Amino acid sequence: MPVSETFFPGRFAGKRALVTGGAGGMGRAVSRRLAREGADVVIVDIDAEAGSRLAGELSAAGGRASFAAADVSDAAAVASAIDGAGPLDVLITVAGGSAPGLVADLEPAEWERLFRLNVVSTAAAVRAALPGMRRRGGGAIVTMASISGTAGDPGWGAYNAAKAAIINLTQTLAWEEGRHGIRANAVAPGPIASPRMIATIDDAEQRAYRRHSALGRLGAPEEAAAAILFLASDDAAFVTGATLVVDGGLTARTGQPLAFDATLEHLS
Repeated sequence: MPVSETFFPGRFAGKRALVTGGAGGMGRAVSRRLAREGADVVIVDIDAEAGSRLAGELSAAGGRASFAAADVSDAAAVASAIDGAGPLDVLITVAGGSAPGLVADLEPAEWERLFRLNVVSTAAAVRAALPGMRRRGGGAIVTMASISGTAGDPGWGAYNAAKAAIINLTQTLAWEEGRHGIRANAVAPGPIASPRMIATIDDAEQRAYRRHSALGRLGAPEEAAAAILFLASDDAAFVTGATLVVDGGLTARTGQPLAFDATLEHLS
């Protein structure tokens, strides 16, 4: 369904914000919204063509945007991109990835790959951004968790564990950096209809997601971006160490299947 966006012009005026994975899907929506709300946006993405194109589009529309190519699984490349951007006020780590597999079957190399792509990349970005934020007297960090990090979904053990680690990392950061005026929060999206997600699930899976959503639909990247920007903004000045779930109510029930099915049939 079409999403109505409400922008807050000037909310990020005078602030420099860097977004990893900022050229596609949810990251693109975040970068676009930051530019619309006055930020100087640095887009970091592995897709050089998409990143350069988006930075050009945002600049042509009157925003301030630049692009740096980097593979977030390469910690040195992430640090280099952040160092090149200069001191940041806002860091948003959208980049990551998933892969299915039973715990009994996954090879150690796959665990290492997923943790490097999700957890180590986040820690590397934060480590590179912290000195500049401390010099500026504060900042806001928003990390990308997932509802998969809040419970165990069979067949996704490594991904679940990686996203759970990001939630704990974010809580730790909130305490370690709070006295420096730096806030750290996580967003835990549920099913968001990004181009990548839509390309990987069939109609039956889409219907299943809608059935298990209290709102009866998938979320839009722009809706996730709105939640992320709230946490990154001064509107959330007293919010730190939190995980904001953006899942249309998918995780708001106990999971008891018989009660759920009977109630859903009645509501229909």
